[in-house]
Amino acid sequence: MRLITLPIVDSTNNYAQLLLEQGHAAEKTVILALEQSAGRGQRGSNWESQAGMGLYVSVVLEPKNIASADQILMNKAIACGVAAYISEKCDRKVSIKWPNDIVIEDKKVAGILIENNLRGNHIASVVAGVGVNLNQNEFRGNYNFPPTSLLMLTSKTYKSEQEVENLFGNIWEYYQLFMQKSHALINSKYKELLYRLDVLSQFQDSNGIFEGTLIDVDQSGAILILRDGVVIRAVHPNVRFYSK
Repeated sequence: MRLITLPIVDSTNNYAQLLLEQGHAAEKTVILALEQSAGRGQRGSNWESQAGMGLYVSVVLEPKNIASADQILMNKAIACGVAAYISEKCDRKVSIKWPNDIVIEDKKVAGILIENNLRGNHIASVVAGVGVNLNQNEFRGNYNFPPTSLLMLTSKTYKSEQEVENLFGNIWEYYQLFMQKSHALINSKYKELLYRLDVLSQFQDSNGIFEGTLIDVDQSGAILILRDGVVIRAVHPNVRFYSK
């Protein structure tokens, strides 16, 4: 792991992408920011990134001879790695809320933003951005899904400089499984960790709120929901879990 620590940056993913464009980042380069001024979440959402409150990291990966069609499987592997890191921190059930949030007890503790750079039909490089709520005891603003932090869950405080290596180790372990083509194992683990799998839940789309049961996530990353006896396929953010 080659660690680059920044006191503040707009977004660790932006910084990692810039290094890649300049030829200054290779596989296992890890960008750690102590604070982000414009942290990014899924679909252009913001990620609250106060100084000393969270773990704000981007990991650069350069998989060789991997088809672009396998990028969703790699995303699943990375999500499993982040979930494994969170599981080591607290003795509670950890789940992956589709598509890439890590939740405990119906509250979000971490988020993942994976940006795959393609060259033709292959993956050229990957920037896996991870934000973990470490030391917050309160959250500002309104959220579609309620947040929590490791401090709230464990009553312990954490230093991002000490946590980054552990997080990277877990991501790297699952990434190696992906590179070794342990596809069935990754799919099985990801499905095992899926939030509200096989549980009747409320979802929201452009027409409002409906009930259905999550039964799987397919190879393209779409969610499969059993609704009124029919399996429907939907993509984020057109359909999402409903949270009051």
